[in-house]
Amino acid sequence: MPESVLADPLARGSFDGVAATAERPSLAFTSRVGQGVNTGQAWDLAAGAPLGPPIPDFPADRADWAFGLLAGSPTVAWTHRDRLHVHDLGTGHELALDAHPDLLGLTVHHGRGAVVAVFGPANDAEVAVWDALTGDRLADFRLWLGHHSALGRRLLHATPATGALTALTGLTGDSTVRLLDLERGEEIAAAPSGAATLTPSPDGLVLLSPTPEGLGVQGLDGDRLATLSTPAPCDQVAGGLVDGHLLVAAALRDAPDTLVAWNAAVPTPSHRIKLPTPANDLALAPDGTLLAATDTALYTARLRT
Repeated sequence: MPESVLADPLARGSFDGVAATAERPSLAFTSRVGQGVNTGQAWDLAAGAPLGPPIPDFPADRADWAFGLLAGSPTVAWTHRDRLHVHDLGTGHELALDAHPDLLGLTVHHGRGAVVAVFGPANDAEVAVWDALTGDRLADFRLWLGHHSALGRRLLHATPATGALTALTGLTGDSTVRLLDLERGEEIAAAPSGAATLTPSPDGLVLLSPTPEGLGVQGLDGDRLATLSTPAPCDQVAGGLVDGHLLVAAALRDAPDTLVAWNAAVPTPSHRIKLPTPANDLALAPDGTLLAATDTALYTARLRT
């Protein structure tokens, strides 16, 4: 029987998206919908408090922003009015580039913290990488992602754990995840994983994806490492490496106010979390804090390994 865990509101408001660092310190970033203006906000999870002031005119769509650790410093990148912004929350340095990509992520390119952007159309997509501090263009290459013009994908990363690797996951009608090596400037692998999440684990980087049998955990070579049993079909999957264990959480598709969580070493759920309202997005921090963005609040629950 899964342990019931209480979810507590960290902040009230309407939150569309949330992301967390893949390594300590345990920090998070959220996009919040407000009256007349959307804001982005960093959070110190140990203190349970905001980290720095909110960023105004911040996009709500998760495809338009990315968060992670670059050179040990929390960094957020986002697009606004045909400009790409990269803000180091530790130093306050902000870079602005003339670009409005379809997809956005963070990466490490030959030891340099960088931002990666993907521009459509899908039948002739462009991948560009810039130094997050200087704005120098570090890489630029083309990629074929299908016959259509719309990309219809998500960019997966867990910086710095993912290093120079990033993944493009298919959405409607495409179950293939394409793994890109941004230093080599090419696609290096493809796995039939569908809508997926990329996360570090004791076995290295893994993809988490809902399957008809449950929740699949597979290596980047496509090999299935584990199948986690689910009480019902799931989506909104999050994962993280917590004290040497891979923890995974997901929302039930037909009851998105109910979350289940696993220690991936055991196929049955270890935790069950009930939210007052459905989850819009999930993230899992390296201290075991599960975050859920909802229309009424940002909720947190502590998962034990």
